[in-house]
Amino acid sequence: MRHVWDDHFPAPAQQAVSPASGWSRRQRCVAWVTLIATACVVLVPNLAYPLIEPDETRYAQIAIEMIDSRDWVTPTLGGKAYLDKPPLMYWLTALSFRTFGTTETAARLPSMLSALATILFVFGWGSRVVGRRSAWLGAMSLSLCGGFVLSGRFLILDSLLTFFTTLCLLSGYIAVRGQRHRPVWWMVSGVACALGVLTKGPVALVLCAPPLIVSGWLRADHSRTRILHWVAFVVPMVVVCVPWYIAVAKFNSQFVDYFFWEHNYQRFMRGSNHEQPFWFYIPIVFAAMFPASLLLPSVGVFVASSASRKRSLRSKDLGFLVCGSVWMLAFFSAASCKLPTYILPAIPLICLAMGVMLDQTVFRRDAVDRITNYLIPFPRRATVILIMACGSMIGVDAWLAGSVSPVSVLVGIGCVVVLAIVLANWNRNIAVDRLAWAGTAMVSVGVMLFASTVLLPTISSERSVYVEAFRVAEDDADAAIVFFGEKPHGATFHLSQRQTVAFSIEWEDEFVGFASNQRDFVLVTDDARIERTREVLASTHRLTVSPRHEHVYRASRITPVAKTVASTGKVSR
Repeated sequence: MRHVWDDHFPAPAQQAVSPASGWSRRQRCVAWVTLIATACVVLVPNLAYPLIEPDETRYAQIAIEMIDSRDWVTPTLGGKAYLDKPPLMYWLTALSFRTFGTTETAARLPSMLSALATILFVFGWGSRVVGRRSAWLGAMSLSLCGGFVLSGRFLILDSLLTFFTTLCLLSGYIAVRGQRHRPVWWMVSGVACALGVLTKGPVALVLCAPPLIVSGWLRADHSRTRILHWVAFVVPMVVVCVPWYIAVAKFNSQFVDYFFWEHNYQRFMRGSNHEQPFWFYIPIVFAAMFPASLLLPSVGVFVASSASRKRSLRSKDLGFLVCGSVWMLAFFSAASCKLPTYILPAIPLICLAMGVMLDQTVFRRDAVDRITNYLIPFPRRATVILIMACGSMIGVDAWLAGSVSPVSVLVGIGCVVVLAIVLANWNRNIAVDRLAWAGTAMVSVGVMLFASTVLLPTISSERSVYVEAFRVAEDDADAAIVFFGEKPHGATFHLSQRQTVAFSIEWEDEFVGFASNQRDFVLVTDDARIERTREVLASTHRLTVSPRHEHVYRASRITPVAKTVASTGKVSR
């Protein structure tokens, strides 16, 4: 295996085969400015759309309860211990709420900053591994991965985990790749891994340690890690993350069995309610990295080819990136429990490998090989695909919203203009040079900006039970909004000015008693129980489902109110 690895990745370091390892100060400034501008354009605008159920509303509610209870050890949801995940994202979200207020933007801020920091570190620290131009191309590719960007605009744990795993792997490899090991970098890697364990549990260690071990073993040189190195890696982990695990286990006797056995091991082995086939992540990676995924076939050829020309351009640094990304894909594919966002930690490594491929082929002066020839017409083809994708998104946005917005009209006009320019210059040199690549990147940014700031908020608003409940209740200021069997986790954001009451399924009698004393109200309930709910309310109310959301009903009074009760304000049961 070592012989095959050395033969497949023969160059000792990527900088040795990179034509642009050294940049002037002006070039570095331009690279940073363009990268930061691109990342901010696709990540920062319009984070204030409604929280998406169930994950965003759940995590936001946990952070709110953490602030209210002042219990920073045991996360709670609805007053009950929520031990599915460690608390780091909840801590950051609670801190964001206390600093910026309880808003949707504040809820998503930690995730967005994690995605932004991942892009910047892929360039900054990736430059030490594969050279500046390769790292910059990889970071730009990462900022043009739609799934990565959209995940960074959600309140979920995967963006933060991706940041820490990327940080851990890059700093750990930087620590061992030189002739002398760098203990500071190695300890930084341990701290990053510890923070990953505080974000989503031991999966962070499982994702990071094997690539560092296997890569060094395959190289069989100075990069091979020893026992003392792992002691220096584990000590920061123990100091950073173990105290919380001890504290939460002390206050919650069920934590060890539930978290480690049921929620990690059993979920990996049995899949819970997210069981998927082994090949699940193959199409997911292509979808999550679109439009950058249009380059994935070329990356595969570049990495797998046995041609001596391509072999000479592949280094052991690239081998480490391949090792890390393949391990993550294999690990998540082997797991029974699969969700699309789980694969996010592999995307930065794949993008760095993509940057190396671009640097060594189409952006290398006088490069003559099959990949370069294949990629020559890539900008014009990719631009046409992007315009078609944007047209589809405009149609979906109009269908969901019920009308075409002025922004969609302007974007549609822009697509027509860009398409006309591409077709007019189809066979000219300008359509295949570096300016064409820059133009395609700008079109990608525009398409992703429309997806993240227009289409995603539309989808969020149209599928939000809280937004629909507020719409249904708008014409009756006194109508209560009653949750029966549905969790009111997002009520703080969307229904703070309305009387809201929540009943669990077990509180059916109390729910019926409350409803019997109401005139008209808005009911939010699980449609799986709707026939039973119609039954218990049949003597007092008629339920009419909202045309926009199957879980929202208008409950209209059909008999006189037996007695009047004072408004109780905001109630939660």
